[in-house]
Amino acid sequence: MTTAEKLGCFIAENSWEQLAPHDIEKAKRFILDILGCIIGASQEERTKILVDTIRQQGGSMHSSVLGHGFKTSAMNAAFLNAAMGHIYDFDDDHREAATHTTTVVLPVVLALGEKNRSSGKEVLNAFMLGSEITTRLGKAFLGKTHYRGFHATATCGVFGAAAAAAAILKLNSRQAASALGLAGGFSSGNIQWRTGDSWHKPVQPGHAAMCGVLAACLAEKDFIGPLTIFDGPDGFLETHCYQGIYDQNLILNDIGKTWEMAKASIKLHACCRWGASAIDCALNLKKQGIVIEKIEDIRIKTYDIALEVLTKPEDRKLRPTTTMDAQFSLPYMVAVALTDGEAGVEQFREKKLQEPVALDLIDKMRWEVSPDAEALYPEAYLAEMDITLSDGTIAKAKVRHPKGDPENPASDNEIEQKFKSLTFNHLDVQRQNAAINVVKKLETINDLGCLLDALMVMEQ
Repeated sequence: MTTAEKLGCFIAENSWEQLAPHDIEKAKRFILDILGCIIGASQEERTKILVDTIRQQGGSMHSSVLGHGFKTSAMNAAFLNAAMGHIYDFDDDHREAATHTTTVVLPVVLALGEKNRSSGKEVLNAFMLGSEITTRLGKAFLGKTHYRGFHATATCGVFGAAAAAAAILKLNSRQAASALGLAGGFSSGNIQWRTGDSWHKPVQPGHAAMCGVLAACLAEKDFIGPLTIFDGPDGFLETHCYQGIYDQNLILNDIGKTWEMAKASIKLHACCRWGASAIDCALNLKKQGIVIEKIEDIRIKTYDIALEVLTKPEDRKLRPTTTMDAQFSLPYMVAVALTDGEAGVEQFREKKLQEPVALDLIDKMRWEVSPDAEALYPEAYLAEMDITLSDGTIAKAKVRHPKGDPENPASDNEIEQKFKSLTFNHLDVQRQNAAINVVKKLETINDLGCLLDALMVMEQ
């Protein structure tokens, strides 16, 4: 059997009863978290353009577009909800897989689950299956696919989207394997967005979600995909790896026994996770009473890929002018954490980026690769920070696992507060609490519509 065929069996044969309670509880946290991200971003300018464009194309009214109160085709709804979920770059991610998993997979489950009136157990099973396959594919690249320029959230996510769709549609093992094979032809997404003014980044998980639905729907009708998509010389692993670096064994080892998706991190900062440890260092030092006006020098040490992505090109990282620039600027992240004591959505608005205090701090920063951090990546995102004050005092901080990592988890209360802060302009308190309660008991509902009803937004 090929890898795709073995994964097809995993998709077709796994059931709710085989899921461990602690993994289910983690899955529900990811679900609540992404629902907040989707609804929170529903009225952003980028979202409105995407929504208007999709509405002009039409589509059967099967699946809800969150935050907008209308239905469209399952493919269109998956696209829009997935794109919205990634607009703030505030959605969960898996550090070893380097993927934002939930923003791709859950919109697929919601779209097809609503159309098929799936139960909460079916929704959770499909979500966990799709997330697991995304994560394992990301891990197989050993943290290196970004060096080739690929955006693993999209390139790996399309397979997870297809797997989740296959589970909702109850495809047999052969059909599920074909869905994965077909998804391979749609696997795309690069990180060129990090050096320009482009709004393309959230479109890529949207595309992955949409194509995952298409792949599974084709396979449902016995449209045949390449079953060697992971094994062939021109298959996904060979074409998307960096300098031949990957470990195919990580895709199937202990699958169904160990759920890698449960090890994802909840983000508490609305920017690239590779800077989270440095942000936490800055927040820790601020809590210790660092006086901004007395800072003379800031030295940051972390791993190579973080510096490669978050400090280059220097002109855009030292003086970010767009939200995207700021979300991928290590110096800006650290500066705003020191000045504001947080790095949330509002800290990355374009109107915020030219504040003199933050820019002054950026000019005092230096950074370098830490051999210790490089040796730990991607198992840990180590960062160290030394701040020298005007009296010669040096304050130090070191963070190996930023807040939200499995080793340093966000609490249920923190996740619920994040959901409420993102949705307070869209859902009244009653609906916020109703949505939280439905997600908490998701396995007990007989129809996904119960959750979607709770998420109906107030009039804009």
